[in-house]
Amino acid sequence: MASRTVRSTFTVLTEGLYWFLILGLMLVLACSPTILIWTLLAPEPENVLLMLVAALPVVPAVAAASSAWRARTEDSDPVPAARFLRGYRLTWADSVVVGLPTLLVLGVLATNVAYGASLGTEGLSLFFLVLAAAVLLALMRAVTILSEFRFRRVDLFRLTVLTLLTRPLSTLALLSVLVLATGVVLLIGGSVLLPAAPLLSFVLWRTERPTAQWIRERFVSAPPESPTLPVTPGAS
Repeated sequence: MASRTVRSTFTVLTEGLYWFLILGLMLVLACSPTILIWTLLAPEPENVLLMLVAALPVVPAVAAASSAWRARTEDSDPVPAARFLRGYRLTWADSVVVGLPTLLVLGVLATNVAYGASLGTEGLSLFFLVLAAAVLLALMRAVTILSEFRFRRVDLFRLTVLTLLTRPLSTLALLSVLVLATGVVLLIGGSVLLPAAPLLSFVLWRTERPTAQWIRERFVSAPPESPTLPVTPGAS
């Protein structure tokens, strides 16, 4: 009985490690255009906007990783690459539509902070940073929602705003993930994001599970007579 328990624990651990390794590799491959552009660009203020726009491939990659982690809870077969690719295929279009304008807004805000002294807006730098954090939180929430549900884009926007405003604990949890990622970059360096990417994507997915469950119960699994958004649910 003891050897069986040890073998079962060993299997769980090795399968978990396998998922982290494979999803880490898939994330690096999906984000390779961003990695290449960031390697070529100097971290100068004039490159801030371009560097943020170049981060666009990261958005569908994160959505695909979230979809893969969710699929693991529904199907224990060790096929993380297939789950990631399926999630990428189902979510890349919505991810780009959501991610591109959001990254442009972030780029403008970051440029205002970088050139605050010359533009005369240095006193507004804190406001710009807070606004950028709010925009980034909205992007993270939207990506995790679209990784699991096939909503119309207008409904995706409405649900993103609704959940951020009406579920403060979930919003604070999401903010903690953002603070964690930012702290890792500031304290250790951006190079650590590559090996930490699968762990961060897992933490993001686990953090957002209660919100996804709330959306499913409220807007997907609700009785016909209940008021719901006009959605077309579908698993990624």
